[in-house]
Amino acid sequence: MHQNSEIENKLQLLFKEWYGSKPESLTELPHSGSSRRYYRIKADKSTTIGAYNDNYSENLAFVDFTRQLSNSRVNVPQLYTSKLEDNIYLIEDLGEQQLLSWLLQQKTDEAFSSEVLNTYKKVIRQLVHMQIIAGKDFDYSRCHQHAKFDKESIIYDLNYFKTYFIDSLQLKYNRKLLQADFETFANYLLQADNQYFMFRDFQARNIIIKQNEPYFIDYQGGRQGPLQYDLASLLFQAKAQIPEKYKTYLLEDYIQVARLYTPIDTEEFKEYFFAFAMIRVLQTLGAYGLRGLIEKKQHFIESIPLAIANLKNLNQQVRILENLPDLQNLIEQIINTKNYVKSIH
Repeated sequence: MHQNSEIENKLQLLFKEWYGSKPESLTELPHSGSSRRYYRIKADKSTTIGAYNDNYSENLAFVDFTRQLSNSRVNVPQLYTSKLEDNIYLIEDLGEQQLLSWLLQQKTDEAFSSEVLNTYKKVIRQLVHMQIIAGKDFDYSRCHQHAKFDKESIIYDLNYFKTYFIDSLQLKYNRKLLQADFETFANYLLQADNQYFMFRDFQARNIIIKQNEPYFIDYQGGRQGPLQYDLASLLFQAKAQIPEKYKTYLLEDYIQVARLYTPIDTEEFKEYFFAFAMIRVLQTLGAYGLRGLIEKKQHFIESIPLAIANLKNLNQQVRILENLPDLQNLIEQIINTKNYVKSIH
C-alpha cells in the first residue's frame, strides 16, 4: 500500500510538471499479467495514462520504440513526458476498447462479420507497415533482453512450454531426445528471413480500437525477427477463436500487402508461418500452464482447450514435425489428453 501511495505521488508530480496543474483524479487500472501499473489521470476534460514499471531497461525500450514507431507513422500512443529515473511516464489515453473484447462482442457462431474482417485487415496493414517500413532503419540498441529473435529466445520458449505445461501434466517424454528436437526446430526456424521489426506479443489484447482505427500498446519486448511470428500470434490467439477459413483469408491478405514492400515466396512463407504459429501456441500453453495449472487463474484455465484446438489444427500443417518425432509425440499426447481437466481441480 505504501508503495502504491509513493507511485501515485510521483505520477501526480510528473503530471503537474507536464500539464501545469494538479490532476483532479488518479485511478489505478486493473492489472494484467505483468508487473506494470497503469493509472488513468484526469484534469479538466482531458485524460492521460500514467505508467509505472520498476524495470528500467523495459521502460527505456518502450520510450525509445514509441518515438521510433511514431516517427514512422505507426499507430502508437503519444508519449507526453517521462521520468525514467523514477520509472514513470505519461502517455496518451487510447480508451478501453481492446480488439479482443470488441471481437468477442461482435462475433457470431457462424462467422466473422464484415466489420470484424475489415478491422483485422486494418490491423494487418498497420502490422506490415510496422514490420517492414518502420523496421527498415530501426535502431535496436535499446532492446530489452534480446535485440534479435535468436536461438536462445526460441529454446527458451520451448523449455517454458516443457516446464510449465508438459511437466505440470506429467506427460511422458525422453528429455535428451526432446531437447534434440528443440534444437532441430530452432535451427529450422532460424533459416527464415529475420530482418524485420518483431512486436513479439502481437495479440488482440495489445490492440486498442480508437475511432475505428487500431492502435498498439505493450511493444517494449520488440526486437528484430521474422515476419511470420507476429502474424501467427494474431491469428492463432486462443481466446479470439478465429475460424480456420478466416485465418487462411487473412494470411493471404497479409502476403498480398507485404509483397508490395518486400519479396515474398508464398509457399516458403506459409511453411514458416505454420511453424512459427506452432512455437507461438506452445509458448502460450506454457503461459497457461503457469498461470492456469499452477497458479489456478480461471481466465488462463478456460483458454487451455482453445489453445489445444489450435495445436490440433497445426499438427496437420507443420511439415518440420516429420523430423521431430519426440515433439510430435508430445503434441499428440496433449491433443488426446484430458489430464489438464484433473490438474485444474
